[in-house]
Amino acid sequence: MESISSSKDFSRIFKYGRKVDQGPIRLWFFKKPETQLRVCFIGRSKKAVNRNRIRRRLKEGFRVHYYSFFQHTSYDFIFMSDERLIKADYLDIIRWMGELLEKAGVMNEAGTINDI
Repeated sequence: MESISSSKDFSRIFKYGRKVDQGPIRLWFFKKPETQLRVCFIGRSKKAVNRNRIRRRLKEGFRVHYYSFFQHTSYDFIFMSDERLIKADYLDIIRWMGELLEKAGVMNEAGTINDI
């Protein structure tokens, strides 16, 4: 899973991409002509420990449950959340991510994803 790292790519996604919210998670996504999925996970908190924990929980949820469906698509995804995610149940995180991806309308290209 490749990450998004350049400020030029972030600017393009925030400017031309679309945003959807579900629970404490936000998703920005942008369909690009290249054929490689790139994903970025952002945790918002004043403490580095909490930022890292939020990123790890988002990354693991996506990796385990959704990466295999999107690995051959050409999207850029940015998942962002705040400290509310730290105390959330793991299954809630997975459900929120699935609802975000459905709201975004990217599920059709990825195929069918079974409910968890």
